[in-house]
Amino acid sequence: MPKNKRSKLLVGITMGDPCGIGPEIILKALQSPSISTLANYVIIGNKEVFDFTAGSLKIPFACRTISGISDIEDTHPSLSFLPIGDFQPDLLRQKKPTPEGGDISVQCVLKGINLAMSGHIDALATAPICKEAIQLGGYGYPGHTEMLQIFSGVKRVVMFMVGGKLRVAFVTTHVALKDVPQIINTEGILDTLVITNDGLMRYFGLEMPRIAVCGLNPHAGEEGIFGDEERKIIIPALEKARNKGIRCDGPVSADTVFYKMLKGAYDGVVAVYHDQGAIPLKLHAFEIGVNITLGIPFVRTSPDHGTAYDIAGKGIANPRSMTEAIKMAVKMAKCRKN
Repeated sequence: MPKNKRSKLLVGITMGDPCGIGPEIILKALQSPSISTLANYVIIGNKEVFDFTAGSLKIPFACRTISGISDIEDTHPSLSFLPIGDFQPDLLRQKKPTPEGGDISVQCVLKGINLAMSGHIDALATAPICKEAIQLGGYGYPGHTEMLQIFSGVKRVVMFMVGGKLRVAFVTTHVALKDVPQIINTEGILDTLVITNDGLMRYFGLEMPRIAVCGLNPHAGEEGIFGDEERKIIIPALEKARNKGIRCDGPVSADTVFYKMLKGAYDGVVAVYHDQGAIPLKLHAFEIGVNITLGIPFVRTSPDHGTAYDIAGKGIANPRSMTEAIKMAVKMAKCRKN
């Protein structure tokens, strides 16, 4: 059904790695009345995996299995299931990265991207995948972010984490720390600022967001004593951003900027590399953190944690981050529609 004829938003939810906690936290999240009534949903995954998970953990699970997205109607039930690929439930007992798990998790993500790009779903929420499993499955993608960029056909995307009072964008994501100084450039930092500023205005209702940009080096380089990337790369990007009307400060020392944001000084922080921004975000809001992809032509969110193989199948996985990811997907989709 074309999206403009639906009275309720339709959110696609990808299974994630079947050997991890993805199926469990999806099932638990959809049990919440605040989620089940918020939108209509289509799970994109392997039905045997969900039936096995629901049965073994005694989680109620009733939905309509469809052969294609065109089978979805704007009527009850509000939950549909779109089967993808083959997967033997016996493999679920391995609780580790597998080629089969990596393969089917990528298939689900690519199907979700296709449905979002074609407008058949209003937003995409993705359960955790495993980079090692993806590699074992024969794919070269480092993670969700890179797949989303490639298959949505955009020049640049921004990984954007939200949790509690923190909102953090990343200039670089899944790269070795030793490579970061060679990878960053003024254009990349400027692009990150532009995309982040647009996202804060579009999805968070901020007319003039206040954004801080972290320095790469300790104490933001201390006037060149600890490195000159701030002077040569970051400051020129800030100047260009300001010329575009973006309200930004920096480079700000990473050891103080997140405290300042918690105190209300900023609406968002741009981190130069992964752990610079992910550690404070997860320390502050591990159980409710949401990973958002900005810069793509549709809404995509994900829990801000991994596959947690060590607790998969035990029934103890906390679904709160998945719940928050779904809520955020619906909120953002409404903003985009309006």
